[in-house]
Amino acid sequence: MLNDRGPVLTGIVNGVDEDDWNPATDKHIAKNYDLTNFKEGKRACKMALQEELGLPVNPDIPMIAFIGRLDYQKGADIMLQAAPWMMSQGVQLVCLGTGTADLENGLRWLEAAYKDQARGWVGFNVAMSHKITAAADILLMPSRFEPCGLNQLYAMSYGTVPVAHATGVLGTGV
Repeated sequence: MLNDRGPVLTGIVNGVDEDDWNPATDKHIAKNYDLTNFKEGKRACKMALQEELGLPVNPDIPMIAFIGRLDYQKGADIMLQAAPWMMSQGVQLVCLGTGTADLENGLRWLEAAYKDQARGWVGFNVAMSHKITAAADILLMPSRFEPCGLNQLYAMSYGTVPVAHATGVLGTGV
């Protein structure tokens, strides 16, 4: 029935609250930026986050981020399985999330195993989610299914490339 009615069906796509998620005015990040000072602003945000998290401060090191619920749906286990390979590529990986105990312990393992490359923040912190989004070069979204999703929209607003599994809204919105 839905296929037959497809031409008249519409949906409402998630949007970004630009008062809260805007790198030009974001009160949580080290340096505000827009198109006119993107490279300078992104670089300053990355270096400030690296320093805050105790990572080697080098804006030329690619920074990959994962922000989300630590559960099967969001693919946190996939990210953790891929972490050793990512670390072998010389990147920094910064994760923020809360969820199942095994995946929270996975973030703790990640940080302990790769002290100079990875940080795993177990819990959620609004200010830190803004800082990570502003600093990262890439945002991982390995979700197995994703009915809505906002992090990819925030990432694109901040000039952070979302690398997402092509499922649900991630397959159509990235």
